[in-house]
Amino acid sequence: MSVLNRCVLNRCVVSLSLPAFLLVVVAASSSVQAQDAATAKPATVDVFGAGSLEVPASFKKATPRSRIIEHEFSVQEGEGDDAPSARVTMMAAGGDVKANIDRWENQFSGSDKKIGETEEKKQGDWQTHVIEISGNFSETMGGGPFSGGRVVKREDYGMLGAILVHPEGRKYFVKMIGPRSLIESNRDAFKKMIASIGE
Repeated sequence: MSVLNRCVLNRCVVSLSLPAFLLVVVAASSSVQAQDAATAKPATVDVFGAGSLEVPASFKKATPRSRIIEHEFSVQEGEGDDAPSARVTMMAAGGDVKANIDRWENQFSGSDKKIGETEEKKQGDWQTHVIEISGNFSETMGGGPFSGGRVVKREDYGMLGAILVHPEGRKYFVKMIGPRSLIESNRDAFKKMIASIGE
């Protein structure tokens, strides 16, 4: 066999083997990604140095949209930029517990507005207050929670809001706001996260 024929033959072998090699690499990469997702560790958020919240691995770290927000996470249903998503925000705040919950309730309107009972529980040294609200949500774009800004109506939205009260009276607010179906499907994960403050 001539050298030319050998070269041609070798190129044929390489060209036939390359797709198979790529398939193996892609399969191995997918397997690693699946293992990473399955073994992803939840984030931990420190609260006043006196407790911590264990954030579910499915809540992805995001850049806070406001300077007053200490931590922000995104909860997404499906993949892609247009997939429904909810915001989870965490921050220290003040004021009366009931007054803040009333303010949250007033951000919702519509004939299908629903307000759940506020769940009050003792979690270790902490007192927690958790409420679920749904309806048409008035989201303030820009400004802050108490100042002006453009208001956008979000139909069929929901909120899970929690106020964690430290024994010394300091308060920490955790909220998840997004499409109602997404809030409902992550209800248990949110409440488990709030309960972790007392562990």
